Amino acid sequence: MIIASFDPSKHTGYCWYDTSKHHSAIRCGVMEVPKGSDHYFTGDQIGLKVTRLIRELGKPDFVVLEEQSLAKIGNTSADAMLYPWIATSAIVATISNFGIAYGTIPPATWRKLFFGERFQPPLDNKGKKDWKAAAVAECERLEITLPAQKAISHNAAESCALAICWRGAKLHARRYEPAFLALLQRRNERSAAA
Repeated sequence: MIIASFDPSKHTGYCWYDTSKHHSAIRCGVMEVPKGSDHYFTGDQIGLKVTRLIRELGKPDFVVLEEQSLAKIGNTSADAMLYPWIATSAIVATISNFGIAYGTIPPATWRKLFFGERFQPPLDNKGKKDWKAAAVAECERLEITLPAQKAISHNAAESCALAICWRGAKLHARRYEPAFLALLQRRNERSAAA
């Protein structure tokens, strides 16, 4: 089965994962919008790029996105919150028009599924947990080819982690529940046969 995933932001990471193949066969990258794009044009471009990916890489069986936080103003700029939501809305609208089931996974949940419950990421130069570097390192260990640009490769790495952890997704539209449960059942039947 084919799982697609997105790490929504102004530099949205994407991944197409065929669960029947080795992780090294994952196709991933980053969808960038033109410099200076305003909020409307960003949504326009992300929607078009998702459509192009579906047409080029094939219609996935399920899409998983990193769940966006609802509201945290504090030390966060408006754009740091708006662009991920704009990208998320453009992706959801596009895949819904294709009839593709989707769900979301919060960062803490996919990190626990991907790295394990007790994993501690390295610290960055400010002493904060560097989940981005940890995602890149784990994808490299799994032999996943990430984009060459180091400044944005973490977006693709996090989308790969989301795809690998797809079964932890939360659905937001009930109409996708039968399709999601069928995919889980297919996965379970395949695991039992192995």
